[in-house]
Amino acid sequence: MKGKWSRFLWIVIGILVIGGITLVSLSTSANVVIPAGTTKADAVAFEDFYKDKMPMKFQIWQESAHGQEGVTCINCHGTELLGEEDLSYENFAKVDPETCGECHEKELEGFKQTRHVEAVGYSQKNVRFKLLDAWPAMQSQGCDACHTKVGNTCTSCHQAHVTDLPKPEKQAHAGQVVTGNFTNGCENCHMGPDHPQREAYESSVHYQVAQATGEPTCNTCHTDPDNKHLIIQLKGDFEEEGREKLWNNCLQCHSEEYVADARENVNQIKKEANRMVEAARQIIQDLYKKGVLEPSPGSLLNEDGLPMLNAKGTSYSHVSHIESLMFELFKYANATTIKGAQHFSPDYTHWHGAGDLWAKYLAIKEEAERLILEAGIKENLDIDPIEYPMFKYEKETGSELDTLAN
Repeated sequence: MKGKWSRFLWIVIGILVIGGITLVSLSTSANVVIPAGTTKADAVAFEDFYKDKMPMKFQIWQESAHGQEGVTCINCHGTELLGEEDLSYENFAKVDPETCGECHEKELEGFKQTRHVEAVGYSQKNVRFKLLDAWPAMQSQGCDACHTKVGNTCTSCHQAHVTDLPKPEKQAHAGQVVTGNFTNGCENCHMGPDHPQREAYESSVHYQVAQATGEPTCNTCHTDPDNKHLIIQLKGDFEEEGREKLWNNCLQCHSEEYVADARENVNQIKKEANRMVEAARQIIQDLYKKGVLEPSPGSLLNEDGLPMLNAKGTSYSHVSHIESLMFELFKYANATTIKGAQHFSPDYTHWHGAGDLWAKYLAIKEEAERLILEAGIKENLDIDPIEYPMFKYEKETGSELDTLAN
């Protein structure tokens, strides 16, 4: 009898130990935080279902601030076990900002005041988004990976299960180089030929100072001092208020006279760059008026019936060569010039920016002159032009722009 009780006791102990290990794997924290109306058993079941499907993510979560504090998977993901279709590459929005805001109220309040919340609508009212409807894989990675993700989740910056950004630490001793994240997650989207903020910042004096001291980072300059999730807006209804906040951030390091002079320098560069873009736009619109150039199908028309030739109204695809040059002029060269100046990067302002701005403008000017000459020769010699068909995406219908309002 004694042996039976002994065996029974060991079985009970074994069950408790195994159960304890299971709950310990739930979190390294002594306290497990679960949503109202759920149990630890729900959290364990969810964990057991997914941890073998994505072991590295599971480990990252365990080591994150959430895992350390006992915040379980079901706090963010709910208790429903998702099917394979919900684990697909395209599915970004299962954990929305409002879910994060249940705990991070101040951060959600700041996020809702940024232009990031407009990112989805802006992309879907854009010619390039509609044209890429015919190429779903590119739309998924090339459009949604930035616009839909940043508009519907917090994970564009916080990288899902890594719940905190690596922060550069202040210099501890003279001569010590600080290493860490200086771009605060902004570099995930804010880089490349259309808005090279990352490249311009990393080739600026600001970045050199940050490597030595830990600041200024993107957050130092571009966020409200009282809420680092409130990115200062410099467009729309908040433009004036935003410029005042940005000005005050600059004054934390620089004198008022220095900042005023720097701002005027940037404004003059932006003004002249925009004038060059407008001059090129007028050249091409003159070709439309003369009948030398037919508006490409990948364009939206303005109130005068002419292609807008701006960020919303044209594309790099489905257009003529001169219209493609125009796209590169305003979308790449002009943006690089202005972003380079705004981040005080001499190389991006001048060589990557203004140099390319001139190259594209001259190419447009010469191509327009060639088209006019060619049109005259064809008319005088009664030559029928030879046109090759435009490349079409595999599922292209030709009606992708029908639902796009001007």
